[in-house]
Amino acid sequence: MLYIDKIPKQLQSIIDVSAAQVSKPQAEWLQLLMMAMAVCLCQRNVKALAALLDPDWARSSLNDFFTESPWVAPEVLRAATLKALLDLGLRQGERIEVILDGTPKAKWGLKMDALGWVKEAGTKEWRKGHRILLCYLRVRGVMFPWAVDLYLSEKFLKSEAGKALKDRLPDVHFRTLNEMAADMIRSLPASWATDFNVTALMDSGFCNPTACGAVREMGFHYIVAAQSTRVLVKNTRKGEKGMTVVLQRFAAGRIRYQGRDVILPGKRRGSRSRCFRVAETIGTLRGLGMVKVVCSRRESDGNILSLVSSDTEADARDVALAYGWRWEIEVTTKGLKGRLGLGRYQCRYYEGMVHHLHLSLLAHLVLTVAELQRRGQKALKQRAAHQLPSIRVLQIRLRHEIWQGILAELRPTCTDTRILDRLERALEAAS
Repeated sequence: MLYIDKIPKQLQSIIDVSAAQVSKPQAEWLQLLMMAMAVCLCQRNVKALAALLDPDWARSSLNDFFTESPWVAPEVLRAATLKALLDLGLRQGERIEVILDGTPKAKWGLKMDALGWVKEAGTKEWRKGHRILLCYLRVRGVMFPWAVDLYLSEKFLKSEAGKALKDRLPDVHFRTLNEMAADMIRSLPASWATDFNVTALMDSGFCNPTACGAVREMGFHYIVAAQSTRVLVKNTRKGEKGMTVVLQRFAAGRIRYQGRDVILPGKRRGSRSRCFRVAETIGTLRGLGMVKVVCSRRESDGNILSLVSSDTEADARDVALAYGWRWEIEVTTKGLKGRLGLGRYQCRYYEGMVHHLHLSLLAHLVLTVAELQRRGQKALKQRAAHQLPSIRVLQIRLRHEIWQGILAELRPTCTDTRILDRLERALEAAS
């Protein structure tokens, strides 16, 4: 059995920054759980995680760390991510893409806090579950977690369980998903508006004054998909207000008569390039003000998408290329659910769920930092985009490094080195 009792040297700095945000007793649990969440083969519930830790530790203490320990998970995650970005050596004017997306997670426990009706992707039925909102930063092609939150409906907060939650956490109140997204955007450092080129990438659910207004308030730009029913007031060549059009009808004609063909590179190294036909116009959308609308048609299936950008000087090709990277959060979310236990908590109370969600993202950050450190400081500080392997591969590599460290410690004291040689050969064969 692999027990987590030490932190690999290359991860010590990121772990220490996380632990510095909590008290000393909490820090010990936090450090070990970040590693356990990253390498665990089973579901990330308390039972599976406890099996990776010292067997002399009581499982009830681990459960208390999830549900009762008052550590502020959002601050821990933000501090760890900022440390990882600092190690990259970002330069003035570099591009940072802020990607937000919501995901549902069905749950079997009917007495859990914050339950509502959700419909997971690939399923046809509605079930009790939770809505989770994620915020990631894409920097040099790498996805870094920034924030995660659990939606609390107004109906739940008026129930007996909701009132009990308010008694435990007086600051908890009802927020829409758009308000939650706005809070995540406002949590970004204000200095980034002048230091970097920050763009928020959002789907049509966030095409409203609440989410987009928060982006403008911070001094960033946004690219958001617009609903086909939105009404656009076009600008004339003199910059005055012109005719009013509905995007659904306007986009097809604009692409047909004034569009141009563009070829976008593949999203993965070695993948095929993508062909689009794009057209652009400047106008006013209700609640968003003056924006650039880029109508994009994918040549492979003819699908038309209207993209709204707050940067009226941006080129249509650059807008279409940037928005294509929003899909990275869909891939990341799938990996988080399948490999890092996002939403697999078995806690009844809201506090434990939030802590578990943040630990899943911290585990992803640990795997990401381990891979970047593996490539060396020279490659780490190059401005070229990195292409990281899947979460599954990152986990295999980190487990291999942990086992190698254990074998290196045992070799000087082991009298029969043949045992260690066989273990090392079995490890190499397994990886």
